[in-house]
Amino acid sequence: MSFRALALVATAVLLAPGHLTAQTSAVVDEATFMVSRKGAPVGRESYRIIRAAGSGGQVFRAVSTSALGEVRLSSTLATDSSGAPVSYELRITQRGEQIQFLQGRGRPDRFSVLVQTKSGEAAREYLIRRATVLLDDELFHPLYFAALAGLAAPDSTVTVISPREASQRQHRLEFRGIEVVVVGGQNLTGRRFAFVDSATVRAELWIDAAGRVLKAAYPEKALVALRDDPPR
Repeated sequence: MSFRALALVATAVLLAPGHLTAQTSAVVDEATFMVSRKGAPVGRESYRIIRAAGSGGQVFRAVSTSALGEVRLSSTLATDSSGAPVSYELRITQRGEQIQFLQGRGRPDRFSVLVQTKSGEAAREYLIRRATVLLDDELFHPLYFAALAGLAAPDSTVTVISPREASQRQHRLEFRGIEVVVVGGQNLTGRRFAFVDSATVRAELWIDAAGRVLKAAYPEKALVALRDDPPR
């Protein structure tokens, strides 16, 4: 069976209607971010994260669309209860033309990724350790799962898979204090965290008491995302 067929089967089993309509299903977060670079608006990201009952326990499904200038990104990410990736699909277009398509599927202790571009295909396999998450430094909603995994880790160390960079690194989750975040004209209390790789801050995020992302940043790309409206 081909990689694509296996990925579709895995996703279909996990996200079958029976799972998503179970009594324990719930929308854990839904929002739109305004994304800016060096203070200037450059795009928007909208997403929805659903928690549902799966064959192995609670699972999450996140669906998003994003526009950064002329680039459009659409993604679907499914994770287990710890935030570890189970399946992933990312489609990137520019000026209406697809420039990259990425598919990922999980199996015990492994996560396989196939990346398709105009120049061909590339496959890679990653190890799934404790507190492993998937991140993309042009998408902000996956930081919800990074915080989920990091806060549950006794030593606050998270393994980050970055499929487009073809990398897997460990990051420390550092608490940076309590700060006020203005969302939709309201002052909200945010817990500020940073994901640090050696001495480099890979990402920063401000979350509410329920773990929902109020604000996030990728300092190396000078990108900052802020919610349009307070969580409901």
